[in-house]
Amino acid sequence: MKASVYLREVKKDGKPGVSCICFRVRDKGIDIKAASELQVVDKYWDGDALRYRRNSIVDKNEQKRIPEQIAAIIEHIESSFDRNKADGSWLRQAIEDVLHPNLAYEREHPNLLLRLSDYISQHEGTKQTKAQIENLYRKLTRYVAYNREIMGNKDFNIFVETISLEDMNDFRDYVVNEHLLYLEHPDFYKDYIPAQYKPKEKSGTTIINTMNLLCVFLHWCKKMGYTSNEAFLQYGCKVPIYGDPFYLSIEERNILYEADLSSAPQLEVIRDIFVFHCYIGCRVGDLYRLTRENVKDGFVEYMPQKTKKCEAKTVRVPLHEKALRILSKYEGSDSDRLLPFKPIYIYNNGIRELLKQCGIDRMVTVLDTHGYKTVQKPLYEEASSLTARKTFVGNLYKQVPDPNLIASMSVHVEGSRAFARYRNIDDEMKRKLVEMIN
Repeated sequence: MKASVYLREVKKDGKPGVSCICFRVRDKGIDIKAASELQVVDKYWDGDALRYRRNSIVDKNEQKRIPEQIAAIIEHIESSFDRNKADGSWLRQAIEDVLHPNLAYEREHPNLLLRLSDYISQHEGTKQTKAQIENLYRKLTRYVAYNREIMGNKDFNIFVETISLEDMNDFRDYVVNEHLLYLEHPDFYKDYIPAQYKPKEKSGTTIINTMNLLCVFLHWCKKMGYTSNEAFLQYGCKVPIYGDPFYLSIEERNILYEADLSSAPQLEVIRDIFVFHCYIGCRVGDLYRLTRENVKDGFVEYMPQKTKKCEAKTVRVPLHEKALRILSKYEGSDSDRLLPFKPIYIYNNGIRELLKQCGIDRMVTVLDTHGYKTVQKPLYEEASSLTARKTFVGNLYKQVPDPNLIASMSVHVEGSRAFARYRNIDDEMKRKLVEMIN
């Protein structure tokens, strides 16, 4: 078998004196030709030596690159030649394998986005976590497209087998700056981000969580045997920074419970749901799944969805007298649901309106996660469904600072960083402890 090179004039691009490099493979009964995308200036090209003659017109890097690529293509043709498979398609593929190694690699290895798609389809966690992973998928899709279309790297791709620490840091930088890139390249992003979802500056915590999700996914790939690459260990999962938890005091919760909201029936329903929520402390997703069958012998019983995969167990929380009174108000409902739950966004907006109307305007310290500075805001501006869970845990911990007892009802897993934040014991608790050693 003999592989040779010849020139063919480029006509379509209107470049006089420019030819493309073509390859020819001949063997007994075989004569195959294929053009490559490599182009040379005829005037300075030495067809016998397959290199440029010395000149000052053609860029020196180009003078070096073309001969090297020609040699690499001929070597690949000779090493992969098979009489039974040798045809035009094979020759074109052999040329592309050398000129576009990423595409060649992709034919044998699913890229990172395909692996991530499989990961999403097999994910058995909560809907919220799955939504976060899907958001990561969209970010990575835009990152790949940005490198191809804006940065001009047409063959850009990422593979779990070859992703490096440098690649991970580059993706992180992209996530950090995407809101600025969106303003710089609006025509590009209009195909990827609807106008109503214009990206905003990401907080440090959001960026950490995004990269931690990527690390978890790459660890899954290694566990599945797709790769032995451990770049994610070099990057390392980071710990998000949160402020101290704020929640309603028992007195503030009781103000809500006793408030006369007969003139605002919709807000009264939100109040009942929220106060009940404060008495059982479950995650809002679990709250919305509760039905009358979950109430047994004065306890609410349920199986938490978030920890179901790693530890499937039933949680029992005794119902306070006030919680039982709230339930009794809705016993005549036709619905099997425990309470007349509202969509999450209505629930959260209603909580803030409820607190504002009832005068719960105590100033709380909130961490501005963009600059990691603390700011003071009225409690009603920052309250949400999570505040109910915090109120349950925080007030219990004030009365009985036993993490194991409280975690058995709040379903915080052992070693939970979120639960550890409630151990920022207030001054009143400190005084009581000191009095105990009098």
